[in-house]
Amino acid sequence: MNAIKSFLTVFFVIVFTFYLNAQDKKVEVGIVGGYGYTMPKIKDARNNIEKTTVPLASFNINSDNLSGFHVGPILKFNFSELVSFQTGLLYNRFSGTRLKSSQAMKKLGTYEQSKTTLSAIDLPLRALYSLALADEFYVMLYAGPNINYALQKTTDEQVFVDNKLRESQSSKGENIYAGTPSHYSAFDLQMGAGMGIQYYKVSIRAGYDWGILNRTTYENISLRSNDIKVTIGYTF
Repeated sequence: MNAIKSFLTVFFVIVFTFYLNAQDKKVEVGIVGGYGYTMPKIKDARNNIEKTTVPLASFNINSDNLSGFHVGPILKFNFSELVSFQTGLLYNRFSGTRLKSSQAMKKLGTYEQSKTTLSAIDLPLRALYSLALADEFYVMLYAGPNINYALQKTTDEQVFVDNKLRESQSSKGENIYAGTPSHYSAFDLQMGAGMGIQYYKVSIRAGYDWGILNRTTYENISLRSNDIKVTIGYTF
């Protein structure tokens, strides 16, 4: 955690330095934020005997889709009016619930559910092409890798009675990346692409990132994360 804090401090110092020296607009500084949706994908490549002997569910791999937000600073290096390179440092926060009781029980107010929370940092490295449609109005296409580092992922088991959380009957989950040893890798590499529009200093874009690395160490089982992001940005 101290290493992450140090990295964040250095990054923000670099961003501020670029901002002070970005008078010729070859380097632009901005901030972005928006909606995120992450989709873990599990592939079981074990043989049929192994699948029968040890069911996939016994590994307790959480593959629930989660939604949330992302926010952070960006740097844009303009090589020409049309071609640029963009990077940044984005904080992601996702969460989701999975009902373990029936819908009828939930309507009555007494039910059980699992709540998963995930926080992570993104370092996107994007090549950006902008096509001018009118004065200060551009269509943008971008592609490139995204380096992702998960900070924490927990799944809490919650019990509700009369629509109120019963702390005494509920349990807090442990961070899957903090286990010793952990069966999960906090580091991921994704490849992404997307498009958007920019009008003067305001932009909106949507993109998809495909997970490349296997996030689990279980033999013959793979876990990859694909993400969707819709982002609004402002360039200073």
